[in-house]
Amino acid sequence: MSSRNRDRWALGMLAGPGAAFMVLAFVVPVAVLAASSFLDADKNFTIERYWRFFSDTQYVSTLWNSIRIAFYATAAATLVAYPLAYAMARLGSGWRSLILIVTILPLTISVVIRSFGWQILLRNGGPINQSLIALGVIDEPIRLLYSEIGVVIGLVHVFLPFMVLPLASAIERIDRRLEEAAMILGASAPRRFLHVVLPLSVPGLAAGATLVFTASISAYVTPALLGGEGIQVMPTMVAQQVLTLMDWSFGSAVSMVLTVVSLGAVIIHWWAAARLTNRSSQAETSK
Repeated sequence: MSSRNRDRWALGMLAGPGAAFMVLAFVVPVAVLAASSFLDADKNFTIERYWRFFSDTQYVSTLWNSIRIAFYATAAATLVAYPLAYAMARLGSGWRSLILIVTILPLTISVVIRSFGWQILLRNGGPINQSLIALGVIDEPIRLLYSEIGVVIGLVHVFLPFMVLPLASAIERIDRRLEEAAMILGASAPRRFLHVVLPLSVPGLAAGATLVFTASISAYVTPALLGGEGIQVMPTMVAQQVLTLMDWSFGSAVSMVLTVVSLGAVIIHWWAAARLTNRSSQAETSK
């Protein structure tokens, strides 16, 4: 056996257990769900469940709710993450370590506990409403709990680290001399961000946006606890169909719709990132 074949055999042996686990834990369950959604009781192919989903405005509205809430959470996480990521990438090691600890520390706490904590903060008599009333911003409590706003706040808190870390890594790879050159040429801080930092950090933004969007659209605990019965999203619908109504076939169809939407979001994010990166590279080359 040649050395090249031995290397391939060794790599195959190393990758084999992980690949086998992924097949058993991901590919097989998804294949079973897909088969259950397309086969009737007599094992005949049918699209009746998908027709039922897309012909019912309530189900389509639930899908749109999931997409909209995930989009809002991704946009809000981006706005919050950029200052943190920039500080993490540009400040000294001490501040960087502190920001990193503060960013990833919530990951050590259960999502259920954090969601219950947000229930206390967002309720009508909670600290947020009371503080806004004391400051004179509002005259009476506004509904934050059991609303889309509350769900978005909870999702941003849960998935913010997945936006900060890729952004910080991308910003750290940007040559500081580019920002210094823009400053010497008279560019203000906002212009330096828009024309230097933002275009060059697109790969990190794409990675973070993909992670936050796909995680938000498939989140169950946070929408269930902070949205209540009034905010219906796809994961709660799946749980209702499978656990309450015991309709496994339709629940499988809903799960497959959610899977396809998540994959579509990943493809769109990376396609847009590739186009923006190419345009940025072409602009730098033309200069």
